[in-house]
Amino acid sequence: MKKGKFIVMDGMDGAGKGVFLDTLKMELKKDKKKVLDVNEFWEKNKKLPKLKSLKKYDALYTSEPTHYGVGKFLRNTLISNDSEIKYSTATIAQAYALDRQILYEGLLLPFLKKGGLVFQSRSVSTSLVYQKITGSKDGFSFKNVLDLPGNQFALKHNPDYLIILKAQVEQIKERLEKREKNDNAIFEKENFQKKVKKGFESKWFKKLFEERGTEILYMDASKTIDFSKKQIINFYKEKLKNKF
Repeated sequence: MKKGKFIVMDGMDGAGKGVFLDTLKMELKKDKKKVLDVNEFWEKNKKLPKLKSLKKYDALYTSEPTHYGVGKFLRNTLISNDSEIKYSTATIAQAYALDRQILYEGLLLPFLKKGGLVFQSRSVSTSLVYQKITGSKDGFSFKNVLDLPGNQFALKHNPDYLIILKAQVEQIKERLEKREKNDNAIFEKENFQKKVKKGFESKWFKKLFEERGTEILYMDASKTIDFSKKQIINFYKEKLKNKF
């Protein structure tokens, strides 16, 4: 059983997860906590950090899919708009689930077991929403998604807090068109994101995680950057600052 705290942030593409998570990273550093940005580590080293190197860190900042191995292939090929092949939901779902299980077993759970804090962009929560939508079109059912070993594993080690960012799809579209970062992913389409929004805010989604002990929190990502930062700072002060 994990001793640390595990926070996942999720929502529509372009909702601003980076703003919230970067702010949380800065708040931790202000409190003299040592944070390893695993995303930056992956970009430089193309592998998981060695567990023995994590002793000096209090927190890890991670994301899914990862930026190496299966995760990198997922980003660059399976869900890329540049791919000449349209991969099935089954193929994409299996890759996500495998990447997820490698990340959990090889990094997150050992770190949490030692009492560390993990805050992450996306996880199995994303797969359940996105692949429920795509699978309904090509015969890969929601049960098929749930039953994948990597997803089952993640649901057994669900986050303590799952933060869902809420905004209007039209706002998200404008942000995606303006931002410098370009994921070039097949999911960044307005009609698809409308379905994504509905999934993240649905009763079935909330129930699935709350039954497993996760606290679901909704944050407003439709206003200013300062307002977004204020929300995650308040969350940190109320839920983590004096308990971590």
